[in-house]
Amino acid sequence: MQTRHSIRSTLMRLSGAALSVLLTAALVAGAWRAAVPAAYAAPSDVLRYGGYGISVGPHLDARPDLLNQMGLDWVKVYDTAQIAQYPNHRILYRLEIAGYPPDWDLDAWTNGLYGFARELRDRGVDAVEVGNEPNLSLEWGNQPPDPAKYVDVLRRVHAAFEQEAPSIVIVSAGLAPTAGLPDGSAVDDLWFAEEMLKLGAADVMDAWAYHPYGFDQPPEADPHKHPYSFRRTEIMYDLLRQYGAGKKQIWITEFGWVRDPREEGLDCSGDAVFRNFDWMTVDRNTQADYTGRALEFAAKNWSFAGPIFLWNLDWNLYGEDYEPVCSHLRWYGFLNRDGTPLPVFYAVQDVPRRPPIEYRPDIGAVAHRLARIAEAGCADAVELGSFEVQVLGDPGDPLVEIEPANAPGRPIVATSRSTAYDGDKVDVLVDASGIEPGLYMVAVNLRSQGSLRATSTIVRGWLLLHHPSSPECIRGMQG
Repeated sequence: MQTRHSIRSTLMRLSGAALSVLLTAALVAGAWRAAVPAAYAAPSDVLRYGGYGISVGPHLDARPDLLNQMGLDWVKVYDTAQIAQYPNHRILYRLEIAGYPPDWDLDAWTNGLYGFARELRDRGVDAVEVGNEPNLSLEWGNQPPDPAKYVDVLRRVHAAFEQEAPSIVIVSAGLAPTAGLPDGSAVDDLWFAEEMLKLGAADVMDAWAYHPYGFDQPPEADPHKHPYSFRRTEIMYDLLRQYGAGKKQIWITEFGWVRDPREEGLDCSGDAVFRNFDWMTVDRNTQADYTGRALEFAAKNWSFAGPIFLWNLDWNLYGEDYEPVCSHLRWYGFLNRDGTPLPVFYAVQDVPRRPPIEYRPDIGAVAHRLARIAEAGCADAVELGSFEVQVLGDPGDPLVEIEPANAPGRPIVATSRSTAYDGDKVDVLVDASGIEPGLYMVAVNLRSQGSLRATSTIVRGWLLLHHPSSPECIRGMQG
């Protein structure tokens, strides 16, 4: 509680002005909390923002029983006929986008989106992923990848669904992790993402999708040392935050490790397509181990992550006339060619699930010069500095309560506001009148309430009071 008149007066003088000098920002608090993932929704909202799923191939026998055995509550489908086959699962529908529509068809294509949005709404779809890996020409209608054109497609889809099916989550297309190719047929995913964000993509989607395949690395590999690895997702999220889109969840709409066909006596190293994947193959037990560890790592460390989809259940069941035996899509699958589960199936069964409890905001602050040297006896109203409130891991805008920590015999701490939202600036002042010389820690408690539980952290600063030397301050110390 602010009890001294000098503090109140100073706060009134500062109410309309910022401090004159801001030093280099330093992160004081707000590290990811591993114990309770913040990315999971309250029970009233978990259907949209939590859970685990897997991709299932169209035109194959539906196996919701296998999804149930793995404890999955989402399924990613590619054909509207598949939707009714999974009545007890949440549906992510992959909207096929075969590149940018030609000029002569653009208006008709756009108008058709409104009717399709109504159809998916009536069929009970929960989320729509708008296209697939548009940073690859192969997935963009063999057109040159173009972030501006993709964002325009995303904008048109979002407008249609916002009008006709606002309850459906619009998820941007999962980008493929790649450094790009000299011929332009593949474009660096981080560059493509940055261009999308510059063009306003965050305003025309509800969630951001990504495909963090593991390549040849274990799931815990440092993405700064091994940039093409599962944790490249963290670099992508840093980019979202840089462009003010940190409240957008990242949905992992594909990920996995590719199995080595040599285990079954098949050498695909000479196959025109598989040879690009041969260097990253792992054996079936490693595939299982890495996949389970990846799910655990994400649950403990990625408060920004939404639903996580495995790639894939059953591509290995297609006939060779549809999917060649050396197709890499087969070797990511969870089933043998006879339909029996591989070890990765059982690994997913055994992974502890992060509970879909609630959104619990992850709060912290960026401090600006929260340190000051003052003369004892003349420190009745000291402007210590300021901090900026940061809230992560919650798609809403939760209120943060601010409470200075005060105790007898220590400087009295005051703040320019008692509540704040993400991005708000808070000035910190101290009244050290009558306090002996010394080094004092200044603390401000931040607290934000989730739907069931609260999150809190502490912002710390320092006040150094040196012995008085001026007559005025000596008199102040003498009372």
